Amino acid sequence: MTIGIIQPDSGNIRSVCDALERLNRPFRLLRQPDLQGIHQLILPGQGRFGAVMRYLEKNDWGQTLEAWVNDERPLLGICVGMQVLFESSEEDPDTPGLGLLPGEIVKLPAPKLPMIGWAPIRWKQPGFPEGAAYFVNSYALLQSPTCLATVNHGATFCAAIRKGSITAFQFHPEKSGRWGKELLNLCLIS
Repeated sequence: MTIGIIQPDSGNIRSVCDALERLNRPFRLLRQPDLQGIHQLILPGQGRFGAVMRYLEKNDWGQTLEAWVNDERPLLGICVGMQVLFESSEEDPDTPGLGLLPGEIVKLPAPKLPMIGWAPIRWKQPGFPEGAAYFVNSYALLQSPTCLATVNHGATFCAAIRKGSITAFQFHPEKSGRWGKELLNLCLIS
């Protein structure tokens, strides 16, 4: 099963590729929505909400991702790749998100931003490994019915979400050591 990694003009692509190589998962980097032979998509990213959205729209990913999710095909978002799945973000209020999920990304009410480092994840459902994840973010989804796990940094926010064929992490599983590798493997189709 081939995984397509959407390659927005932001960082983090190499670490996702390295993680998939360590898991012996075949993948292909995608700049344009050429999905022939792709079974699952990963939307990774670091950087600004608006910059990633401009890239997605410029390269015709918006409608492609909507159709992909409507067909109930698996999509995994990471960091800003999770954030752009929602309707909007305070980081770039004039730039709409993909709107695949309802909600707004807000600036964390924390004494120190960005949140950089490790934090324990609290799962809301059984079946996920206990552990700590690596975060680099200043914005997050504070609450949602799609929330799968939470973490606290100035406020409790959604560390992971799941709805239908969409799973997404605010943290970086590919940078979260052995625990992150186990979690990433769990969320990839076989």
